[in-house]
Amino acid sequence: MRKLCEIFQEPINGEWGNEDTTGSGIPVLRTTNFTNEGVINYSNVVTRLINKKNINEKFLVSGDIIIEKSGGSSNQPVGRVVFFDGEENKYLCNNFTSILRLKDKKSNSPKYVFYYLFAKHRNGETIKYQNKTTGILNLKLDKYIAEMRINLPLIKTQEQIVKTLDLTLELLTLRKQQLAELDNFIKAVFYNMFGDPMKNDKGWDKMKLSNCCYVNPRKSEIHYFNDDLDVSFISMASVSVDGSIDTSEVKKYKEVKKGFTYFYENDVLFAKITPCMENGKGAIARGLKNSIGFGSTEFHVLRPKKGISNSEWLYYLTTLPIFREIAEKSMTGSAGQKRVPASFFDKYIVPLPPLSLQDKFADIVAKTEEQKSIVKKAIADTQLLFDSLMSQYFDQ
Repeated sequence: MRKLCEIFQEPINGEWGNEDTTGSGIPVLRTTNFTNEGVINYSNVVTRLINKKNINEKFLVSGDIIIEKSGGSSNQPVGRVVFFDGEENKYLCNNFTSILRLKDKKSNSPKYVFYYLFAKHRNGETIKYQNKTTGILNLKLDKYIAEMRINLPLIKTQEQIVKTLDLTLELLTLRKQQLAELDNFIKAVFYNMFGDPMKNDKGWDKMKLSNCCYVNPRKSEIHYFNDDLDVSFISMASVSVDGSIDTSEVKKYKEVKKGFTYFYENDVLFAKITPCMENGKGAIARGLKNSIGFGSTEFHVLRPKKGISNSEWLYYLTTLPIFREIAEKSMTGSAGQKRVPASFFDKYIVPLPPLSLQDKFADIVAKTEEQKSIVKKAIADTQLLFDSLMSQYFDQ
């Protein structure tokens, strides 16, 4: 076992510089470029004007490990790491991060060391090295690398461990891509069957969205409910941006009958607040206890009208980028507290396809969801394998 400070050079602090309005600055990686798999996302790299001298040693080179030293959240400790294998001498990292660079890449595998730190962060090892100032979590990096120890087997063993973990992570990534492709397939089918709702290239009759569905329907049958009736409770956190919904939380009706939003099985939930609205939060309420749900008041409820609309068409309509864009422009309220008003659905005009076509779309969605369930199971199994391997190699 060796201390991190014995195998790393002095940490290299990141840079931020000044705003680049010309696009000619230096690409700077931020923690927003970190993924949960420890891979760098290069799709949204900012450029900055950095005029400091002697920054050549700060350019990232293959095998560098970037560590987050400021950031984190209540459910994610500071200290995340990503592995750099991009173009050398092109990128810097920002001032919320530092570069950890091995002294000797021949005796130790940089990727092995990365996986070790990745595992330790996932296990909460960085928590004892963090403090909080002005709402931001900070990593005591010097103390962390001075005290944290790492088990370093022979280089051949390190390389074999890296190969196994890389292959498992690659398989996990491929399966997540499969899932994304199935989601894209449904969106493509929507456009193919119904056309662009803004252009109405199918020539459907146009109608206010509020005439296609009931918006926030009243609880007219509420007096029939028993106070001890079990109902599903859906918080904003229970709904994912991919439209999946966690219905495992159950409460008694008497606990939720006041102060919460009410909905039925097959109602469509639409998040009306920023940033959940921007991120596409919404779902079809299915799998509810006793077919009844209560939840966050930050959801609008859209209930299909018999003979006019179905849940699938309504839900996927609300996920379209143009729908979200117009909804965002319609928000009211003060900054930071803006919401999509219910009146938006009275103003939004949509081409209404025949219900028979909506039902065909729903059948395609159902079959695709079956395939998604298989892929999700494969993702869960692969994630379990990856986690087990990490534990086997690094929990010592």
